[in-house]
Amino acid sequence: MHHSVRLLVKLSFLHDHSKPGGILKDGFGAAAVAARKGADYTTTLSKANAGRAAYINAEQSIGHTDPGAEAVARLFEQLQDD
Repeated sequence: MHHSVRLLVKLSFLHDHSKPGGILKDGFGAAAVAARKGADYTTTLSKANAGRAAYINAEQSIGHTDPGAEAVARLFEQLQDD
């Protein structure tokens, strides 16, 4: 199964079980807070060890949120809000 299909299946499960009274709803709030905290922390990092950011100058990355961390934070924030 292709990665994007697996992700859609997992997200569908999360969405279905995150509605009020669902088995996952309470955990999304904590996950959203932790993911946002982690994403915001990446703006303080000066050197990336992986991904495309590892190839740019350290001064260029300071003050910029890691795109992957931002995506995860937004995902959990959206799941929390639905």
